[in-house]
Amino acid sequence: MRLTPLLAMVRKDLQLFFTDRRAVIMSFAAPIAIASFLGAVFPGQRGSTEPARVAVHIVAEDGGAIAKTIVARVQADTNLAATVSVAEDARRAVRRGKTAVAVIIPKGFGDAAGRAFFAGRERPELDLLYDPSHSVELGMVRGLLTEHVMQAVSEGSFGFIGARS
Repeated sequence: MRLTPLLAMVRKDLQLFFTDRRAVIMSFAAPIAIASFLGAVFPGQRGSTEPARVAVHIVAEDGGAIAKTIVARVQADTNLAATVSVAEDARRAVRRGKTAVAVIIPKGFGDAAGRAFFAGRERPELDLLYDPSHSVELGMVRGLLTEHVMQAVSEGSFGFIGARS
């Protein structure tokens, strides 16, 4: 097959296209103008490389070392904007939509978690208060809490065992 006839047809069509001023404007200038307008209206993130943080209230009713470690880890987490408060303030913040999730660490959580870690007893649970419309944030907070709780409980339990020996 010869390319000469094909190239001649392409050249002829391009010449016809570029002689039609409206076609050129609509093909090149209009998309550039639309993209520029949308870029000005929706600028996106400028200069911020920090991820969006989920607002969380954390209530430590347990004053033990494990609970304090969990609170410290949650506050240090870059994915969470944690605020330490009391239970009533946390409930109010969730109801008003100022926070996505509230985490309540009940009394005796640290001791019960340490015992359940080794003995296989019933695991203690954290109370999570949330707005049902924030189910995605709830899933993320649950995953991060699981990580922080497991690290705090294992460090507390192994530190305690090592100190006893």
